[in-house]
Amino acid sequence: MINWGIIGLGNIANSFAEAIREINDCQLKGIASLNKSKLSIFGEKYNIDKKYRFNSYDELINSDQIDAIYIATLNNTHKDLIIKSIDAKKNILCEKPITINDQEIKDVYKKIKDSKIFFLEAIAYRSHPISKAIFEILSNNNFGKIEKITTSFGFDTKRIKPESRLYNKMLGGGAILDVGCYPLSILNLVKKSRNENTKIIFSDVKGNICKTGVDDYSFAKLKLSNDSYAEIEVAIRKKLENSLYIKTTYGELKIPDLWLPNKKVYIDVKLKDHFYKQFITCDYTVYAQQINFFNFMIKNNEKTTDLPYLSPEDSKEIAELSLEWRKRLY
Repeated sequence: MINWGIIGLGNIANSFAEAIREINDCQLKGIASLNKSKLSIFGEKYNIDKKYRFNSYDELINSDQIDAIYIATLNNTHKDLIIKSIDAKKNILCEKPITINDQEIKDVYKKIKDSKIFFLEAIAYRSHPISKAIFEILSNNNFGKIEKITTSFGFDTKRIKPESRLYNKMLGGGAILDVGCYPLSILNLVKKSRNENTKIIFSDVKGNICKTGVDDYSFAKLKLSNDSYAEIEVAIRKKLENSLYIKTTYGELKIPDLWLPNKKVYIDVKLKDHFYKQFITCDYTVYAQQINFFNFMIKNNEKTTDLPYLSPEDSKEIAELSLEWRKRLY
């Protein structure tokens, strides 16, 4: 039985706790929050023993009853918590983005690389079978070269909320850092499917900085190789399509609502004059599937992931691209 601990008890932590209930070989053993009220409410809701309700992050990290830690705190706290968890020899699932500046990326990546723990960034769809399907389709040379990728992730908070971490630059707020990792992670996956080591380069960046000093919308055009490019959009005050479109020499792929796929999803595929839907099924909801994959890796003492699963190297590239995008806009 794998014992999980959660650090940070916001909305996403509730989704994670619900997902753990789907998996048979693990349990939510401990929780940590600096807010005693949240700690009590969350603990009662998920039946956590009171001695494993920690009012200190360090206590949970250093508990010998915890095998894996889900870091769901504010973005600006991730680096220190990752390093402390590695020092405590805990396996880590960390919410995106893993860090919020260039030096933190270097520090965290080196620490992960030098460790023996399993680390995964929580971009959940990359653990869902739909990512494997995309990878396999694009690895098929019958589709020819990638010509264009169009993708987006945007939701509408309705109004600017200065008290929200989304609108606080010091907390790593803004659309690019909050959801930019999703479209960038698709570019990373596409590049790997073509076995290309080319550098992804920004050619154009536009957007809007709202009154709190964070980006609430941004568009970017990127060059993937000599013959292919991508157009991506992110927003926190505008609902976008949240879909993926890929055009190749001989075909097309279209996927609606990619980022939180259901148990049964499909890809619209065109190959020359042939049109079809490729259906993909998953035994679990998307967050539970991510936990299931994570558990498999640590039970088998594996540290290195195979494509399409995210590796620390992939997360490093995505984080570096996110920060470059942000710098170009600001």
